[in-house]
Amino acid sequence: MRIFYDTEFIDNGRTIDLISIGMVREDGMELYAVSSEFDQTAVRHSPWLMENVWPSLPIRKNPTGRRGIDQLDLDHPDVRSRAQIARMVAEFILNTPNPELWAYYSAYDHVALAQLWGPMINLPAGIPMQSDDIVTAAKLAGLTPRDMPKQADGHHNALADARHNLVMARHIDTVTNRATSH
Repeated sequence: MRIFYDTEFIDNGRTIDLISIGMVREDGMELYAVSSEFDQTAVRHSPWLMENVWPSLPIRKNPTGRRGIDQLDLDHPDVRSRAQIARMVAEFILNTPNPELWAYYSAYDHVALAQLWGPMINLPAGIPMQSDDIVTAAKLAGLTPRDMPKQADGHHNALADARHNLVMARHIDTVTNRATSH
């Protein structure tokens, strides 16, 4: 069964620091978690992350009401330690029959996922060592970016993006099935 997922992360050119992960199985089961351990200061120093990712996270507004620094809401149920997220993700994947991981531009997502357990060699048995790529599948189906369904909202919320990955994959499936049935 395919698992569509997305991660949001800090990328400084040396390290990929997980911010959040969203996963959706073909049967509709979902997982969403936000790391309590990512470097919030690094996010604040990235205009792109502040504009695109930060607003989708559970944040606690600056209580003074003055211009100040909002914080990640560490009491929110979606916010978990990396160890908790690793256990949740492993359970989600390992309770999926014949799991296949799929992501949109999957390379960095797979690294962010794999690093939940440290180096790649530490992946738990049964966790796929690679993720299939929706972009590659679309190209192989003869689709261009213009041919793909557009995401209406929720961009850069890991769960909303994972849900849209499922939509795109189903579109590719439809085109592929149509092409092979002629």
